[in-house]
Amino acid sequence: MAAERRGAAVIGHPVAHSRSPQMQTAGFRAIGLDWEYAAIDVPPEGLSGFLAGLAGSGLAGVNVTIPHKQAVIDACDTLSAEARAAGSVNTIVVGGEGGLQGHSTDGTGLLWALGDRPPADALVLGAGGAARAVVAALRGAGWSVRVAARRPAAAADLGAGIEPWPAHRAASLVVNATPVGQAGDPEASPIDPRLLEAGIVVCDLAYRGDGRPTALCRAAAERGAEVVDGLDVLLGQGIAAFRLLTGLEPPVEAMRAAVRE
Repeated sequence: MAAERRGAAVIGHPVAHSRSPQMQTAGFRAIGLDWEYAAIDVPPEGLSGFLAGLAGSGLAGVNVTIPHKQAVIDACDTLSAEARAAGSVNTIVVGGEGGLQGHSTDGTGLLWALGDRPPADALVLGAGGAARAVVAALRGAGWSVRVAARRPAAAADLGAGIEPWPAHRAASLVVNATPVGQAGDPEASPIDPRLLEAGIVVCDLAYRGDGRPTALCRAAAERGAEVVDGLDVLLGQGIAAFRLLTGLEPPVEAMRAAVRE
């Protein structure tokens, strides 16, 4: 059982920028849970070996980030309905018999961060694991979704409308599900800022390790758009992951304060 284990971690490559350790550790401390949470850099060639040893590692499970959200699926013994719908996994829980349970909380985190707003048209940028979860969640919530990605075949596989890359138009909601702005040039934007305007919502799943706004968030705010940044989404998916990993109710405000330190 998760309660008999001693901690959790986030795996990715790279992963040093992640704010999940400070967020989840603050959550553990706030409820008196004597667990640790680490960031573990796992390159693609080391992923299968890491997952093979996960059940015996003493970890309750791991969160999964770029580039592993689809690659870990085959190692999971079971998949939640959300993970199946998304075609990606961002949380793996070690079950009572040592089996690996794959879950997806990316879509849940996005909807939580967006709050209670009526569905309309949405443009999702990217076609990786996070984008798959976002598209599935938005479509399930009644949004009309289009996808623009560098890999047209991957975009077409998401079952939504297709836009060229780079996108030539925005939407009522624009979601960046690419690493642009988080990896590589910090001033890069995944969409032409001139397409952003007042009255639309821009949600950037990417976030900077130093907590400063991404170039996309800055441009959206300057042009009068409503901004939902990556730390809001990180918190939303982290709350859901906390429940899965610990079986306990997350201390939301403690986690919110930590992620924005």
